[in-house]
Amino acid sequence: MTLSEKILFYRKKAGLSQEELAARVGVSRQAVSKWELGDATPEIDKLAALARVFGVTVDELISPDSPAGPPPEGAQPPPPPRDHAGMLGRLIRRYGWLAGVYIALSGAGITLVGALARFAFGRIFRITLGDYFSGLGWSVDFPQQMGGMPAMISSTGEIFLTIATVILAAGIAVMAAGVVLAAVLWKKGRKGD
Repeated sequence: MTLSEKILFYRKKAGLSQEELAARVGVSRQAVSKWELGDATPEIDKLAALARVFGVTVDELISPDSPAGPPPEGAQPPPPPRDHAGMLGRLIRRYGWLAGVYIALSGAGITLVGALARFAFGRIFRITLGDYFSGLGWSVDFPQQMGGMPAMISSTGEIFLTIATVILAAGIAVMAAGVVLAAVLWKKGRKGD
């Protein structure tokens, strides 16, 4: 038997309410409730006071052995063990929207990387091709298909720009999914309140 179960057992056996026990021990009724639910453990001096009120030793109170004697009249069975899966579900319902925010922020980071890469690759290949042709006395902005080196640079540039565009689009998609997830989980969490 746990300490919380014993406190409840001895309180019922003594015929005391939580308020009466709290007054005799010198704590609030909420403290007694937390002790009986197993949410808190009494301090050493409170254990001694509980033992005095119940007429038992501190050893009897904290030992895992069941107390001797019949259960008190009207005693309720000890509370069931905590449902940790249920607690986790409640936490997810209440704060799961933060996962959506995290995903949206990650998407924003990916979008930023894609946008910067697209801008940088575009500038690099425009400058490279512009320098190549201006040395020949030509004024060409960004040639598409010309034989030799410019065509190779142009096709390589298009590959890098395409990759940067895909990264940018993926970032926007992840960001949008995160925002939708956060909104949906926020609404679900508020319905449970």
